[in-house]
Amino acid sequence: MSFNVKDVVPDWGGFEEFVKEIHEGHDVVVERDVTLIGQSGAPRQIDVHVTHTKGPYEYSTLIECKHWKNKVKRQQIENMYASMDDLNASKGVIFTTSGFQSGAETYSKAKNIDIYVIRDLKPEEWGMPGRDIEFYVQIFSKSIVSIDCHDTMIAKPEGVDTHYNNELSLCFGAKDHVLHDIKSIEPKTGQLQTISVPNNQIVSSHKKKGFTLEEYLESAATHGQSSVTNNAFLINNGEECTRYLSVTVNMPFKEKGELLKVISKGQLIYIPKITMEVGIKVHQFKFRHDRGSNLLYALAVEDCIGNNSFSISKEKNKSEVHWQKISKESNTTTSLVNGSILKVTTNGFFDASEMNGLKEVDLNIDSRESKCT
Repeated sequence: MSFNVKDVVPDWGGFEEFVKEIHEGHDVVVERDVTLIGQSGAPRQIDVHVTHTKGPYEYSTLIECKHWKNKVKRQQIENMYASMDDLNASKGVIFTTSGFQSGAETYSKAKNIDIYVIRDLKPEEWGMPGRDIEFYVQIFSKSIVSIDCHDTMIAKPEGVDTHYNNELSLCFGAKDHVLHDIKSIEPKTGQLQTISVPNNQIVSSHKKKGFTLEEYLESAATHGQSSVTNNAFLINNGEECTRYLSVTVNMPFKEKGELLKVISKGQLIYIPKITMEVGIKVHQFKFRHDRGSNLLYALAVEDCIGNNSFSISKEKNKSEVHWQKISKESNTTTSLVNGSILKVTTNGFFDASEMNGLKEVDLNIDSRESKCT
């Protein structure tokens, strides 16, 4: 596969064959190196001749191919115009790999002759960051390794004669809350009443971050994970690997002015502080993609009169050539930079037992530009 002009069209014969190929289609007849007799009786050699018939009408397009080192001069445009007039052609077109002098462009515009330059596609015309896309992917997942509640206190509702339950059972990821009955004194009547509440429901102002203790701890674990994912780094020079990190998340409720209050199994639990170890798993690999991997070639056709550009490409195992206008609209969004890091965070938790027995080592990391998802 080739993606530069000198490989696709190495000589003048290859250039003519290439121009012929990019004009072929179901509704046209395309011929290369033909000699036509003009109204003057003089023979005229045409590099590529395109004929299009529609009902009783026939349209003739003359194409000249200039595989030159120097720019095309006005004289060649004048010669094309003379051929058009003598052969009564509908259109005249000149393709080159070297460009046109200013006088040639002026005369072409005056005589309605199209002139094009075949050139390599620019990186932005492939779509940024160019033909080759290469970046690193890091997939982050979290787990709660340990939870330590400091100086926890338990209280029972007034007037309720039940045993204290000093176990705090946690259930992460449950879709439905488990309800428990709790007895309390109704302030106005003084009567003992029973209400049903979810287990581990938070009743202090901390419920803004989580309705239950499990939801709060999940939020805190995500915060701990963010302390890692917010920093862009590459592990071991970008090799494919899986690494585990440990982050300590402190929740000093007492220092912030209010203890965490949780209703659990019919009793009220006061928690001054929680220390939680969050495990972070990072799976890293390199992503590579060649936008031209399925193509035989891809080049640009630049319209020197209409100020437009087109990409022309041909897929492997296909006969037709695909034309597409290249947009000139400026892209204001930030495009991907080759060598940057795409970070993906997953929901839920991985099994904390994966970190059992791991030894602490220093990571070989370097900073990179990142794109977070």
